Amino acid sequence: MPLSLLGFYNGLTERERAYPYFQRYGYLLDEIAFFQISIQANGDLSAHPSRQLIAEAHQKGNKALLVISNLTPKGQFSTELLSQLVRNPSFSNRVVQNIRNLLSQYRLDGVNFDLEKAAVQDRNLYTQLIYNWTMQLKRENYRVTMDVPAKTGEDTTDVWKGAFDYQALGQIVDEIVLMTYEEHWPGSAPGSVASLPWVNQVLDYALRTIPAQKIMMGVPLYGYDWVQGNGAKVISYRRATELARRMGAPLRWDAQQHSTFFTYASEGKRHTVYFEDVRSLKEKLDLAIRRGIRGVALWEMNLSYPELWATLQTYKQG
Repeated sequence: MPLSLLGFYNGLTERERAYPYFQRYGYLLDEIAFFQISIQANGDLSAHPSRQLIAEAHQKGNKALLVISNLTPKGQFSTELLSQLVRNPSFSNRVVQNIRNLLSQYRLDGVNFDLEKAAVQDRNLYTQLIYNWTMQLKRENYRVTMDVPAKTGEDTTDVWKGAFDYQALGQIVDEIVLMTYEEHWPGSAPGSVASLPWVNQVLDYALRTIPAQKIMMGVPLYGYDWVQGNGAKVISYRRATELARRMGAPLRWDAQQHSTFFTYASEGKRHTVYFEDVRSLKEKLDLAIRRGIRGVALWEMNLSYPELWATLQTYKQG
């Protein structure tokens, strides 16, 4: 059975960098999730998607999902907003009614909840919120998916992961997107954002708690450029390969992490770049097939490149 493919489209209009790739390769997707619409402090939703974009998704055979998040205008996930949602039924009902109205008005197929950084003490209340919203949406035949942070075990005290009860949430929603990236991040030592051994460990835990047919494995389309002593900046495949060429830096393969990397020096400082490419993509797709999960979710389509889609095409056809 071929892998199901979800693409996160970062934007709500045809003006995004991903749009030409969506036009050309969108038929390969089973689902497209438009990122994102935020819940406001008063319960309103921050924006609306392009009707043309949704119509094109349907023409290509995609299920069109709307990503609903608790991101603030400053790009941070609001724990305070989630605490209000799980404790204030009238506020929660107002928000879910606004979501239902938006889905109906724009003829969407469902939602992707990206509600992150719930307080660990709200774990059970958070699960109940997802249950309540899911039941309301499913009564109207909407598809409900959600993103969860990658975990290799249970730690209910972790500020990012502790509120997510894999087992309970996996029974409630139609699909769970594992955010299997950020293993290494700007504040860590250089390394793959999603090394194959680590991703496999996340799947080990997820498969013990979530039905395999509901699991979508997140696949990052990016990496980081670490500057010695100064953190890192995100880098795309295209930019990474151009930078390596310009610096005369040979691309190397980290056999332990299963990731491409290179090093270079600039203004007297050493840089280390790890990024995802076709080789690491193939290994992740093969892993998804071996583990028997539903499919993979691309984060995110603005970072697309032609070789990516050519590779995905062979897996969809195979």
